[in-house]
Amino acid sequence: MNNTELMDLLHSPRPKEMRAAPFIDGLRADNIAGQTDLFARLAISASYAGSQTNATIAGHQVAVRRLFGNTPADAVTAFCVSEARGPHPRYIETRLLHTDQGPVITGQKMWGTMAPAADVLYIAASIGQEEGQNQLRMVAVNTNQSTIEQIPLPPERQAGDVPICDLNFQATAVREVLAEDAYSHYIKPFRLIEDVFSTVAMQIVLYRAGDQTRLTQTAREDLLALIIQGKAVAESDMASPGAILVLTSYLRSSQRQWQEFGKNPSSDLAEYWHFDRPILKVAERARAQRRANAWADLGEPLADVHN
Repeated sequence: MNNTELMDLLHSPRPKEMRAAPFIDGLRADNIAGQTDLFARLAISASYAGSQTNATIAGHQVAVRRLFGNTPADAVTAFCVSEARGPHPRYIETRLLHTDQGPVITGQKMWGTMAPAADVLYIAASIGQEEGQNQLRMVAVNTNQSTIEQIPLPPERQAGDVPICDLNFQATAVREVLAEDAYSHYIKPFRLIEDVFSTVAMQIVLYRAGDQTRLTQTAREDLLALIIQGKAVAESDMASPGAILVLTSYLRSSQRQWQEFGKNPSSDLAEYWHFDRPILKVAERARAQRRANAWADLGEPLADVHN
């Protein structure tokens, strides 16, 4: 998707806003599922989102696809790592076993974001210990199996209107085992990638909702500039030193704009959008470390650690 196509999309007639469940169903539609360009898929789904919750869902779904290229085109997905003691690799106890009938997993997962609505789950599972280190693989699991139990969350553990649940697996059949180390190839980069895609999706939703929220054209110009920058970041490798520094600048500018919008929002904007929900707080330390590493790779120690 080039910038002209993006502008045409941002100014196309706005479809009727959809609630969370219809929006999720819409992610399987041909005009979204048929997109092989990940940013185009993000932009189109975000243009239909119409809400903060749906923008988060749009970003999450494309982030998963960025990592798992074999995901079926029309599948809704979930990325499941955390367990009872947290998401650290040492705490992953779900086991991947190879049986005469093929690979299976047994264990429990917490906070399965999008799992209640998903067709495919990507699960972090242990294959055992090696030199004192838990060895992890990501596996793909189809959700239409009786060996998967979804456990609804109490209200205090829910994440707004985003579908989420805990999960139990009992010798659940696995459709695919990803050969790479799960932590370095999938778990570690996921939050950074999700931050980028979800932030761009929120900016697209706000830009398109300008007339509803009484955002000024100046504010929307600033949003547009961030969307274009986010597009460049999303299409980069998000790993090389230069890409990390541009990504850092983009997320920092996005956070500053979010805070500016939240200082004195119009009544329309405050009703439409919840600026009290923190963004970009999860994995903040990990992003800071990536920034320091990028400067070090370029031969400069990081000096302005608070900026």
